[in-house]
Amino acid sequence: MTKRIALFALLLAALMGGGYWYTHRAGGADAQTAKAAAPAGPRALPVVIRTVEQRSVPERLGTIGSVQPVAAIAIKARVDSVVETVHFTEGQEVKAGDLLFTLDSRALEAQLRQAQANLERDRANLDKARGDVKRYEQLVRSNTVARQQYDAAVAAADALEATVKAGQAAIEAAKVSLSFTRIAAPMDGRTGAVNAKPGTMVRAADATPLVTLTQLRPITVAFNVPERHLPTIRAAMETSKLAVTAGIPGAAVPPAEGVLNFVDSQVDQQTGTILVKGQFENADTRLWPGQFVDVVLTLRVEPQALTLPEEAVQTGQQGRFVYVVKPDDTVEIRNVTVARSQEGIAVIADGVQAGERVVVDGQSRLYPGAKVAAAKNGGKDGANGKAPLTGGAS
Repeated sequence: MTKRIALFALLLAALMGGGYWYTHRAGGADAQTAKAAAPAGPRALPVVIRTVEQRSVPERLGTIGSVQPVAAIAIKARVDSVVETVHFTEGQEVKAGDLLFTLDSRALEAQLRQAQANLERDRANLDKARGDVKRYEQLVRSNTVARQQYDAAVAAADALEATVKAGQAAIEAAKVSLSFTRIAAPMDGRTGAVNAKPGTMVRAADATPLVTLTQLRPITVAFNVPERHLPTIRAAMETSKLAVTAGIPGAAVPPAEGVLNFVDSQVDQQTGTILVKGQFENADTRLWPGQFVDVVLTLRVEPQALTLPEEAVQTGQQGRFVYVVKPDDTVEIRNVTVARSQEGIAVIADGVQAGERVVVDGQSRLYPGAKVAAAKNGGKDGANGKAPLTGGAS
């Protein structure tokens, strides 16, 4: 009996010890496992953050234009003759007054000498006629000759005087024709292909010019702009000059700079555009007549525009929006109004304020209230979300 009681007590002690171990050891381990398995707080999503900047942004209009010379003159012969000498080479740049062609002048020189001889003859006859008038005038006073003979002598003298004037005009005309045998450049420019070599017969009625002289400095670029920009262009031209740049596609040189100097008098109703022209100094002859160029017209400069990278603006069912990063590094959706976009920069008319931070990249994983952190590879100063805007709209 005593042994049974001792055995029972030993068994009871073993059971109590096992319960204690399970409660304080196994139960504690399960609690730690359960605690480790419990869900942690939301993890910050890496995104690229930029700051809304307020700065001057020009409003530009880009299109394609064609280079046109201010003047292109077709040099033609004004008398019938033969080309004697060509004083330039094809493609040469010449100055105003430089001699281009010399034509055979012998026939015109002969005509001039003939006109001079005729004038001398007519002057001699005029002197004789004037002497006759004086003699007849004395005879009429003494009633020696009839009045009719005196009047005839006066008429003959007047006719010869008119003949002398006609002879003088003929000499001037011959001199002018003779001057046409020396063809000079009427302006500075570059010569084209020569269509008349020495020995070529040329006529005043020929349709083909001897050569075409094209002015390269200054030069113009013509292009069309939508008619909605016409009021802005006209208002700006009254107070200042609008800047125009013309770039050659694929060229390594920077675009040429000029000013807008012409607006056409009417809008093309078929296209809804208006023709305008910009003038360029073209000192280095970078722009060539007939060339197509990329034209950028600066309509105005907005002094304090709110700007964002274009990638920050998303489009949803409610329109355009951005993810704004709040001070606690969570995001909210903010609807914005985009005034215009150009060269990777969006100008915001309403919805955000200068200094606010917005998400530029990584929006696909975001939702309202999501916690974000600036990605380390988000660009220069991207870790603090204050990277400066870059782009060509400055």
